Amino acid sequence: MNIKRSLRSKLVIGFIAITLPLFLLLLYNNYYAMNTVREQVADSNKNSIILYSSQIEAALNKEIKFLYNFAVEDPNIAALSQLLNDEDEYVLAKARILNSLTRYHRFDNSVDLQFIYSVQNHDLFNTLIKTQSYDELQSIQMAIQQVVKNARPDSPVFMQWKAIPYSKGKYALIRLVDAGDGFYLGAFVQLKNLMIPLDLVHLGEDGYAGFLNEAGELITSSASPDSPKLDTPPVEDTTDTYQAVKAEGRRYIVVQHPIQSTELSLGAFIPEARMLQNLYHFRRGILMISVLAVIVLIIYLIYLNDIILKPMNSLIRGMRSIKNGNLAYRLKPSKSKEFMIINETFNNMASEIQELKISVYEEQIKAHKAELKHLQLQINPHFLLNSINIVYNLAQIQNYGVIQLMCLNLVQYFRFATRTNQVAVTIAEEMEHLESYIRIQQVRFPEQVTYACHLPKELAQAAVPPLLIQPFVENAMKHGFDFMDHPFHIDIRIGHAGTGELTIVIADNGAGFDEETLQLLQTGAYMESRSGEHLGVTNVLYRLKHFFGSDAGLSFGNAPEGGAVVTLTIPLRRVEEFAS
Repeated sequence: MNIKRSLRSKLVIGFIAITLPLFLLLLYNNYYAMNTVREQVADSNKNSIILYSSQIEAALNKEIKFLYNFAVEDPNIAALSQLLNDEDEYVLAKARILNSLTRYHRFDNSVDLQFIYSVQNHDLFNTLIKTQSYDELQSIQMAIQQVVKNARPDSPVFMQWKAIPYSKGKYALIRLVDAGDGFYLGAFVQLKNLMIPLDLVHLGEDGYAGFLNEAGELITSSASPDSPKLDTPPVEDTTDTYQAVKAEGRRYIVVQHPIQSTELSLGAFIPEARMLQNLYHFRRGILMISVLAVIVLIIYLIYLNDIILKPMNSLIRGMRSIKNGNLAYRLKPSKSKEFMIINETFNNMASEIQELKISVYEEQIKAHKAELKHLQLQINPHFLLNSINIVYNLAQIQNYGVIQLMCLNLVQYFRFATRTNQVAVTIAEEMEHLESYIRIQQVRFPEQVTYACHLPKELAQAAVPPLLIQPFVENAMKHGFDFMDHPFHIDIRIGHAGTGELTIVIADNGAGFDEETLQLLQTGAYMESRSGEHLGVTNVLYRLKHFFGSDAGLSFGNAPEGGAVVTLTIPLRRVEEFAS
């Protein structure tokens, strides 16, 4: 049985068709709620990030504006190039410049330090650097010197603030202004100091803000040193409100905004778990509804299985049992009224089949008995003994040629007579068997038996049941042959009786049928005798009825010149048609 077409599979498919859309709807609802929370949190923090980015931009732009104005307006800057050969005046000019920068720095500390660099003398002097260690001071000075020494008029550092590392894990922004005559003005600000206002942004217990470079790498942040590292950096150029990234297995929502006049972006990293913790009860409710719906549907499926599938499977088992021959199998009463009617009908049908099969068995037993008697008739012990006795007598007179002919005909006769597995033979084969039988009789009764067979070539391959003609020839020898003055002659003629019909006529020149016997034969009463005397003719009638039904005919009569005539009429068939 194809499982895809079974009722059980269809119910399961229906169950899946109901539960799957419901489950997908709940999942989508859960996803939509989570995504809505993400977008709201991202929008809220996006505004804060944009605000702080604008403040940083304003402070950096103000510093650049001051440096340009200072380079143009301060007379000491212009005098430096003229005082290169006067060391004392050069030092005094540097001091005046540093005093001016320091005074400005007291009122605006948006940067950590300001400096001046002489390209010709490689002289760098700067305002006070506030550091926690001498090593850090050295690192800052070395980083500034490396930038100014490598600076060219077309360097990016003259166009925008450049992020540079000045110590391990520490970055700063630096910007240069060309003051002319081989002097650079510059400003330096540590990124960690720009992070101080961002501490006021509430990003959750594990959230943090930070600066990202053009590659999306986090170079400075407000996170603790043991905070998880990002697995993959966020993308800078994106139109999405937020991005989702992972840091050592934890998911973060990233909101970032570029800072103008720099190569950096300001980003906020909000832990997703903290952000969605208020959705716990909502998600739990959705999960409980999903589980409850699945349980209800499973209970309903079990109920359908009890009232439909179990009775159906019981009915199928009953059908298979009947098919396998167990006609005593009966179905039990069902809870459903419909299946109760079906089960009662099935049980009644099984009882009728059982009774019918018993009747068929009885008919088959009768048929087997008739076939057994038919075989017993063919292997007639008297005929066999008489034939052996003839062979013995011929051996005594050493007539070996006749012995060989007798034995050959006996072999052919019994080989054909014992071929009970064949349903049909050709008329040519049936006539060969008859010739073997008549030749044996001719040996028994020399010069007393003659025969003639008339078989058209077009009918030689027509099919008949085996041993169909021999019983009538044998009866002719038994009842018609009586050592007459002239030889006993048997004439067999095969011909057409009409469209699709075949006639077989067996005639002899013996005594023929007497009136009483002929009347009994014509009415069929003669074959109803249970003595077994006329079993050969009865067997022929039984087989004609079995193979051809009412299409076959059998008639008896006497010829005008004397002798019996038997006429068989059967449909014209070939051996293959009997097999089908």
